[in-house]
Amino acid sequence: MGVSGQKFNLPQMKEYFEMQIPNIRVLSDLTLSETDFRSLGAKLKSAFSFTDRKDGIEDIMICYLVYWVYALLYWDEETGIHDELTDFCADLPQYQIRHHFEMLLDTFADYNIEKFNYQDENVEELCSKLIARHAGIPNDEKYLVFEMIDDYRNQNVSIDTMMADIYAHLPFKSQYIFSLLDEASRQNMIWEIRTIMAEICSQVYTRKELLDKYPRTSISLIDYCFYWQEGKALLNQAR
Repeated sequence: MGVSGQKFNLPQMKEYFEMQIPNIRVLSDLTLSETDFRSLGAKLKSAFSFTDRKDGIEDIMICYLVYWVYALLYWDEETGIHDELTDFCADLPQYQIRHHFEMLLDTFADYNIEKFNYQDENVEELCSKLIARHAGIPNDEKYLVFEMIDDYRNQNVSIDTMMADIYAHLPFKSQYIFSLLDEASRQNMIWEIRTIMAEICSQVYTRKELLDKYPRTSISLIDYCFYWQEGKALLNQAR
C-alpha cells in the first residue's frame, strides 16, 4: 500500500482506495499487504466501537468492504475468519442487518465496482457473493489451484466431473470463498481459468490481449497464470 510502514488513518486509507479503484477490476487487485490489512482492521474496530450501530459508518464503508474482501484472503485455519468486524451484524436486529448490507451494496454502486450482473433479492446473500467474487483465489493458493486445473486439461473426463472434483479438493481458503458463490459462478470461474491457462501455454495471446479479452477477470490472476506458465516452462527445460 502507498502508506505502508507509516502511520495512517481511515480517511487516508479511504483516499488511497478511491485513487486505486478506477485502475483495478476486482478489489483483490488492490495492493494491500497483510500488515496493512491488520492495521486497517484495527482502525475500523476503533471507529465502529465509537459509532452508533445504525448510523455514522456510511463514510467509511469502502474501507469496510475492502476489509471484508481481504479477510477472505488473509485468514488461516488456526485463527479462522471471524472477528469483531466480520461478525459485526451478528447481534443486530434484522432491519439493522439489512440496512448494513444495503450500505455495502450502495458502496459498489457509488464506486462503480463490478457486480458481475448478480441480481439476488436477498441483500445479505448478494453481498456475500460479491465479496467472494472480488476475493477470488488467494495469491498463496493460486499455484496449487492452477496445478489442479492443469492436471485435468488432458484427461478424458466430463466437464461436470472435472468441475466437481476440483471444487471438492480446493485448498481451504479457496474452498470457503467458492462456497459463498452459486454453482454457476464456481463453474464459470474454474472454466475461465482453465481457458486462460490453455491460451497462455499455447502463446496465442499477449498479456494485453488477454486483459482485453477478459475485462472482468482479475489482473492479478492473469499475471499469476503467466508466472505459473513461465515456471512450468523452466522446470520442463531443466528436466
